[in-house]
Amino acid sequence: MKTKTLFLIVILMLSALWLIAGPKKPTLHLIGDSTMADKPLDDNPERGWGQVLPLFFSQDIQIINYAKNGRSTKSFLREGLWDKVKSNLKEGDFVFIQLGHNDAKETDTTRFAAPHTDYRHNLLRFITESREKEAVPVLITPVNRRKFEPETSEFIDQHGEYPAVVRELAMQYDLPLIDLHQSSLNYFQYLGPEKSELLFLRAPAGVYKFYPEGKSDNTHFNRQGALEIARLVIEGMKAINLPLVKYLKKAPELSNIGSGKVVGLDYYYNHEYKKGQPYHYIWEDRENSGFYELGNLFENNDAFICHMDSAPTTETLSKLSLYIIVDPDTPKETEKPNTITLQDADIIENWVKEGGLLLMMSNDSGNAEFEHFNWLAERFGLHFKEVSLNRVEAKNYDMAKFINLPDHPIFNNISKIYMKEISTLELSGKAQAILKKDSETVIALSKIGRGMVVAVGDPWLYNEYIDNRRLPDSFENWQAAQNLVKWLLENAPVVRDVGKTK
Repeated sequence: MKTKTLFLIVILMLSALWLIAGPKKPTLHLIGDSTMADKPLDDNPERGWGQVLPLFFSQDIQIINYAKNGRSTKSFLREGLWDKVKSNLKEGDFVFIQLGHNDAKETDTTRFAAPHTDYRHNLLRFITESREKEAVPVLITPVNRRKFEPETSEFIDQHGEYPAVVRELAMQYDLPLIDLHQSSLNYFQYLGPEKSELLFLRAPAGVYKFYPEGKSDNTHFNRQGALEIARLVIEGMKAINLPLVKYLKKAPELSNIGSGKVVGLDYYYNHEYKKGQPYHYIWEDRENSGFYELGNLFENNDAFICHMDSAPTTETLSKLSLYIIVDPDTPKETEKPNTITLQDADIIENWVKEGGLLLMMSNDSGNAEFEHFNWLAERFGLHFKEVSLNRVEAKNYDMAKFINLPDHPIFNNISKIYMKEISTLELSGKAQAILKKDSETVIALSKIGRGMVVAVGDPWLYNEYIDNRRLPDSFENWQAAQNLVKWLLENAPVVRDVGKTK
């Protein structure tokens, strides 16, 4: 009797824990080639459509992009990439499968897979093994390359029999199909030779850090192109009423106010590592601590993002419109931290005077380096104080709320934001407060020469506090972040000719 009672208690406890935690998020796994793959973020105009797809989805689903440059169905299997995907599949997950570009390369025996034999067999393996794990495979026909007949401007399809094989498998095995081959063909035909070119990689020599020698092709997309292809995929999802549509959110707001502007994020003074990987306030970090969502906001406004992994020089700063320095390291965080020197401060001050825009974000006492950071800040009438305003107990988020916000572009149409554990600012000279709490300044502005400096007492733009993955919906940090990004870009100088190249 006691054993049965104990068993029932255990079951009830497990059920209660499940109800509290809720079911696990479903995961969308993406497998594909370079047209889908994540591209390096550092001053690189190229993007894969799978890289931007998460912008259209809520935080209620996880998206993992396994796509790799140059992969075919054959090499994806041979290199063990599929085994990695398969080991992570769970019931209720989805697998988007778009391969075929590289299967057609007959001269490369490591990748070539004939359409009606190896290619079909490999796709069938992805399908079967996904279903064995109770995941839902979704077939996607290969996206088109851009090619037009010069005299007639008729679009030329270069994928041969591969799309037909995908369609046949979908019909035979009753699978959801997104016919990206057909939808991209229709879209490129509609745009025509000139307008369709605006979607593809065009990198002139000497303009982008990632392509110093330049690169131009009709296979890989720029960010605009990747977004357009992602939209075609979403339209395909809606057309077949794929259950994933319930996780869609409003499409990102896009503008061109950042055209020709480059945003450099410091990785030198902030140089933290976790498990051998850089993290904390960097573009690539998608976890709570990262600036991945902030980077997307800059890119949504047509700006380019890059990182600065060494001390600034006159030459490197001349290539930036906006330079962001966040929370320089303490010895507690990094064994031998890089601190701002007087020479660094001279170089940055001169750059600002010449028209540069500097954003300085500190942190609260105990979690930030103040002495050397203030060597720079004080050049502009700003001083970060070693305090910690708005400390929060547990999840009592309202302890760090700001309401009755000032009349400033950052806070247009916003009634409530969240900012915790803030190093407040002491102002002198021409520095002006933007946001205050009682007598304490939280955000300030200082104009010097042709440029300006914005100072914030907290790195409040990191992922967990701007995309509401943690905050209650009543907080409008996401909109405030969008407003701030647009305001910064409106005030930042153009430093780059982004004209296309053939």
